[in-house]
Amino acid sequence: MRTAALALVLLAAAGSAWAVGAPEPPSCTDGGDRLTKLTLVERLTRSPQLLVLGSSRARVAMPDFVEQLTGLTTFNAGVRGGAAADEYVFARLLAQRFPERKRAYLVFVDVGIADDGVNPELADEPLARPFLGRHATARATTCRVNDVYDGDGGIAGSPGLTKAEREARTAATVAQALQSIAHAPERPMRIDPARTRYFRRLLGFINAEGATPVIVLNPIYPTVLAALRRYGFPKQRASDAYLAWLHRRDRFVVVDCEDIRTWGGRASDFLNFDHVDRANMRRMLRYVVAHSGGLLRG
Repeated sequence: MRTAALALVLLAAAGSAWAVGAPEPPSCTDGGDRLTKLTLVERLTRSPQLLVLGSSRARVAMPDFVEQLTGLTTFNAGVRGGAAADEYVFARLLAQRFPERKRAYLVFVDVGIADDGVNPELADEPLARPFLGRHATARATTCRVNDVYDGDGGIAGSPGLTKAEREARTAATVAQALQSIAHAPERPMRIDPARTRYFRRLLGFINAEGATPVIVLNPIYPTVLAALRRYGFPKQRASDAYLAWLHRRDRFVVVDCEDIRTWGGRASDFLNFDHVDRANMRRMLRYVVAHSGGLLRG
């Protein structure tokens, strides 16, 4: 669908805003995110008490601010184009590194929830192979460890965009999203559990550790969300049904942050139509922690 294709393009755009240092080779498709964050996990000397998981939309959850809110030391494992396979690998790798420690989990997801796609850069990583089964490869990655992230997985520095540049980017992507929605309204759909095995494995693994993850539905720019709802927002209905089905077997808490009015977000503090900046993320995190049923309190 056009909306999904547009989202993939904008994921790359959002990621490039934070890129610093020497560029990765063209054959490296994720800017070195997976190699870098897997390497950072391997370098940890202590287990974090909270693991943040998700795509590029989770990357602006700065670990030092999360720790201020929760009292829990935090590692952010969000990566560009992150999916359930990435989240599962990071959860398993961290548990393997520190088997004696238990963690809290904060998982940012889009309304489509998850699928079983495995990024080629993840499949090529030796640290990820033990957890990917047949999806792992024997190839060597061409990526290099980047300098986008601090040791706790937080973004180092700033995106380097002025307020005017950020607003112009957001306006352009909002216009594209609205046009895409109008020209190709989404049809009724369902989330097939058979295509969400990594997400289900993630929940099962976290529950087996004795933890209950907090799942956050990512925010959407107000006018784009209104347009999706005007056409019935079938992805939302599908995710509601899927999460209800999962609740029969798995423990988790869902905090719906799609509508920024729920948590006091500002339309001016987006990086594009579905990526918030650090200011909005801080507002959202306050709301998430307050509505997590105490799961994110140290």
